[in-house]
This record gives sequence, C-alpha cells and structure tokens, in this order.
Amino acid sequence: MSILRNGLLPLTLLLPLGAWGDYDKQYQACLDASGMINNASVAGCAEGVSETVKKEMNRVYQQLFLKLQDDAPQDAEQLETAQKAWLVYRNGQCDLQGKHVGSPMYYTCPMELNIQRVGELKFLLENGG
Repeated sequence: MSILRNGLLPLTLLLPLGAWGDYDKQYQACLDASGMINNASVAGCAEGVSETVKKEMNRVYQQLFLKLQDDAPQDAEQLETAQKAWLVYRNGQCDLQGKHVGSPMYYTCPMELNIQRVGELKFLLENGG
C-alpha cells in the first residue's frame, strides 16, 4: 500500500521524484514492517519519516542561512522570517486538515509539508542562495 497510490501525498508532484522516492520507501518499509495499516501505524511511520526529514531540513536550512549571512545578511534575515512563518503555516494547516479530514492527517500532513520544504530550501541553496 504505497502512499503515492493511495493519494495521501498529493504534494509529491511539487518535488523531484528522487526526493519523494526515498521518503516514500522509508514510509512504506515502516508500514510493511508494522504488519497492519491502521491509524497507529500510519501515525508512527509518518512521525518517524518526518523526524528524518526535519533533520535534513535543519541541515539544509543552516547551510543556506550561513551562505546568505556571508553574501547577503538581509536575505539571511528574510530566510529566518520566512522559515518561522512557514512553521506557523505548517502547524495551522496540518491542524486544520486533521480536524476536517481525519486523524491520520495530523501525522501525514507534517511529513508531506516537511518534505516539500526541504525541496524548497534545497532549490534556494542550489540555485541562488
């Protein structure tokens, strides 16, 4: 049962296929290892993948921030402001989805948005940061 086939991750179209593929494989392997698909396994697997993604997000963010701080300090400040606003957006959006779509969204939504954000930060780092 792939998250891509089930439509749980509609944001996959916004990311390079390789980026989603690695996280999809991690998520799927976790679900497969759980032996059954239920809210608890979806929550646990999504949270596990999300933690991995957050570590990558922090690493990429720090690289980008330090690069901007050297080249354009005002842009580093703008990145920090944007990241803080993004965190507020992610938390609010996922809370809303959880309330109106169902409990798995409390876990899959942050995973989806974290993966998307890593792609955005990598794009900035590789193309202009």
